[in-house]
Amino acid sequence: KEIRRLTDEPAWRNQWSDEASLPDYSHVRQQFRALFDAGHADELLDLGNTLWRLGTEQIAQSDDEGETMGALSACLEIVLQAVPKSSLKRADQLLWVIERMLADEFSLLDSGEEILADPAYTVTDWQAAAAVLEERLQGLDRPKTVHFADTYRRNRLIGWLIKAYERGGQAEKVLQLLEQEADVSRNYEQLVDRLVLAGKREQARQWCVRGFDRTVTEAPGIAACLQKRLREMAAADRQDSLVAAYRAQDFFGHASLETYRELRKAAEKIGVWPKLRELALAYLQTGQRPDRGEKLDNLPPWPLPDPEVAYPAGKEGGRPFPDRQTLIDIAIAEKRYDDVMRLYQAMKKGSRTHWFVGEKVAKAVFRTHPEVALAIWRENVDRLIAEVKPRAYVEAGGFLRLMRKVYEAGNRLDEWRALLAELRRTHKAKRRLLEVLDGVSGGSKKLVG
Repeated sequence: KEIRRLTDEPAWRNQWSDEASLPDYSHVRQQFRALFDAGHADELLDLGNTLWRLGTEQIAQSDDEGETMGALSACLEIVLQAVPKSSLKRADQLLWVIERMLADEFSLLDSGEEILADPAYTVTDWQAAAAVLEERLQGLDRPKTVHFADTYRRNRLIGWLIKAYERGGQAEKVLQLLEQEADVSRNYEQLVDRLVLAGKREQARQWCVRGFDRTVTEAPGIAACLQKRLREMAAADRQDSLVAAYRAQDFFGHASLETYRELRKAAEKIGVWPKLRELALAYLQTGQRPDRGEKLDNLPPWPLPDPEVAYPAGKEGGRPFPDRQTLIDIAIAEKRYDDVMRLYQAMKKGSRTHWFVGEKVAKAVFRTHPEVALAIWRENVDRLIAEVKPRAYVEAGGFLRLMRKVYEAGNRLDEWRALLAELRRTHKAKRRLLEVLDGVSGGSKKLVG
């Protein structure tokens, strides 16, 4: 009766007023401990099952900060300790815990693994539990889609069946299970990893290719992981040209400074970076894929082999070309500051968000193109002041400090003082801004760039 009353109570806390309505499970925990100490394990399991069922329903509707979850978990920890002392057969004890851990969406049974690790459970016990889990897996409906929500429960059950096989001395069944389930639950990564550990690299490679082809459209995240496994296997086999081909695939699919650097590292290893650099930069300008045979005038032919898997055409995320933002990032990294300026000026004509890139550009070129850096920072200062918010004024002050450093380096402090005077005159009614201007009128920290 007490369990039913407590689980019917609302569980909530108002984080603003700190008012709360929280069920107090301390007496239930005391009674559970008393039952455990008195040796009433079976009764405790019955009561624990009721608390588990009603308590999880309560948590699903609660709005507290985890207090109810913690209180229930403390009670259920005593119930778990009673499992090995109950009259259930050893295999049924294992299944009692596993079934509830499979359904545990709130981490109420974190100590369940400790119970299952008890050496009192023999190989035979685990084999019997595995047989029951096998039947339950066979009785599950096949997932309707490859999406996580549809495969989640099946994969959790597979995970426990694998543990049962391993603890029951039936490790040879693991690969067979994973191969049977790979196309059903799309658990290709686990299968591939197991095959690699078993030294079956060619089978692992074949499953990567098969899994990629079956998931690239509906579950591209899985496909990307399998493509990564293929690259890792190529690296382990010292197939450096193939590794570079996969890095190129990553770059064309997700062009960024990071993927450009990874491509460079792989290409330099086989001595084709100058050619690949030309082709990569041409792709960012035109959107033409040289790895797919799309012709680029006056450029070298594609120097890398075809990867074992390929993404469908048009999977570049709808990126506009020229991709000036990535081109600017690369030009900054390569210290090609004249190119940075050319690209930035072109971006300003066609993008309303050029100011975001402008901050990066200014930090890069303030020594070689100080006037450009000053113009970018001044534009940001004016934009932030126009927001008429104290926080924006503070942010504008940061840009003003950067400007001061450039003026100091060029012996142009008269211009700096004139700028401050102009801002004070124009915005004399903004008291909080004037305080910021007073703060930046002195020295500033060293500019890093």
